[in-house]
Amino acid sequence: MKAAHLFCLIICLLFAAFVHAKETEDPVKTEKIRQAVMKDIKKVCSPQGKQTDKEWQAMIMSSEANKLLVKNAVLAMERDNLDNYWEAVGKVDCMEDY
Repeated sequence: MKAAHLFCLIICLLFAAFVHAKETEDPVKTEKIRQAVMKDIKKVCSPQGKQTDKEWQAMIMSSEANKLLVKNAVLAMERDNLDNYWEAVGKVDCMEDY
């Protein structure tokens, strides 16, 4: 009987470890998605200034609201939810008046 309990415990622990391993974030994948999000935001905003891409991204990311929207867009892309993705991208403040 103890062997059956031990076997069940081991199976449960292995299942939990497997699920946890699948949930870990891949920072390289997340960064690629973030760069794709920033490219789409740049298409939507179409900046007119002569800023470099890094300067423009820094300006966009200086807003807490924009940071949250970019994070939501990345999450939507990871979940393959294009409606939420384009909603988040469309709400980003292009900060053209700054």
